[in-house]
Amino acid sequence: MTEICLVRHGQTDWNLNERIQGREDIPLNATGRWQAGMSAAYLAQEKWDVLISSPLSRAVETAEIIGRSIGLEVTETDERLVEREFGLASGQPVAGIYEAVQANDTTRVPGLETEEDIQARVFSAVEELTKKYRGKRLLIVCHSHTIKAALSSIDDSFSYRTPLKNACANYIRFSDRYEIERINVADHIVDETERP
Repeated sequence: MTEICLVRHGQTDWNLNERIQGREDIPLNATGRWQAGMSAAYLAQEKWDVLISSPLSRAVETAEIIGRSIGLEVTETDERLVEREFGLASGQPVAGIYEAVQANDTTRVPGLETEEDIQARVFSAVEELTKKYRGKRLLIVCHSHTIKAALSSIDDSFSYRTPLKNACANYIRFSDRYEIERINVADHIVDETERP
C-alpha cells in the first residue's frame, strides 16, 4: 500500500487578508511559519519516506520546515502541484469572487482554470508519484485547490467548498484503488497566542 499525506502550506499575507491567491509566489508570513512548525511536530510522530513540494515558495518553505522535523529533504518539486490558475480573480478579495469560482464560471472569471483541468493536472502527478514511490509513505506539500482537485478526483462528491485550514494534513492511500482516509486534520495547529 502507498500512503500519501497532502499538506497545505502555512499562511501568507494574502491568506490573512482573504485575497484570492493562485500562482503568484507569495511567501509565508510569521504565522505561516508557526503553522508549518505545528504541522511538522504533528507529522514527526509518523515515519515518512519521501517529501515532495509544489515549486511555489510558500509550499517549499513549509516543506523545508516539516523536513527538518521528520529528517527528510525535499526530494523533488512538481509543477503540476502548483495552485489553481485563478485568472483575473487573482489578488481580488475572496468575498467578491467566491461564488463565481465555485460555479467554475470562466465567463465571470476570465482565465480561471476549470475544475476538470486542475483535476487532470493534479491527479496525473498523484498517479505518477504513486507509481514512482510504490509502497512508500509520501508527504506532498501544496495548495488548497490542488488538494481539493486530488480529493475530488478520488471522490466526485467532494466539494471545492470544503474549507481546508492552512498547514492541514489530508490522508489518502492506494492499494488497488485510491481511498480518502482523513481530511483537514488541523487540531494540532493552535493559534500563536496559545503557545505554551
